[in-house]
Amino acid sequence: MRKFLALPLLVAFVGFTSCSDSEDNDEPVVEENNEILSYEGIELKLDDSDTEDYGIAFSTATGETYSYAEISADNIADIDIVSATNQAFIAFNSPDADDVLSEIEGAKSTKIQVSNVAMTVAEFDAMEDDTLLKDLTVSDDNEAQSITYREVVLFETAEGKIGAFKINMLNAQRISIDVKVMK
Repeated sequence: MRKFLALPLLVAFVGFTSCSDSEDNDEPVVEENNEILSYEGIELKLDDSDTEDYGIAFSTATGETYSYAEISADNIADIDIVSATNQAFIAFNSPDADDVLSEIEGAKSTKIQVSNVAMTVAEFDAMEDDTLLKDLTVSDDNEAQSITYREVVLFETAEGKIGAFKINMLNAQRISIDVKVMK
């Protein structure tokens, strides 16, 4: 009799404890502490992909991504990073260096450094405050530089906030990044 009771109780216990209340959503995770803003899972469309499911620009102030159609004179000042691509490489641009966005008055200048970045992926992942960021000097590459998977890229916004992002995923349609930036 004990075996017959133990088995259903075990099955019920396993069933209840293995259920998850977390939903599989594609919303980026935003973490905030006193010194940095952290955004995880930011997905940006690559310029030449046919999908309209992802934005091409990102704002570190709002944590939002924007498609070309969503960008206007009203929100251009919020945008810090633009994904850029052609058949030869995938890169990031400053809003004022993008062919389309630079035509909108108020497009900001963001320094982007892909080459000679001293920060490792492990250092990026471990970063919980602005200690690593505040001592960095971002050297603008002044041109789109090709990026690779699991690379760290540095940037400095027009407001002087230094940040870094890590390439998590890269495919023919989109790129996924984690972003950490000074408040």
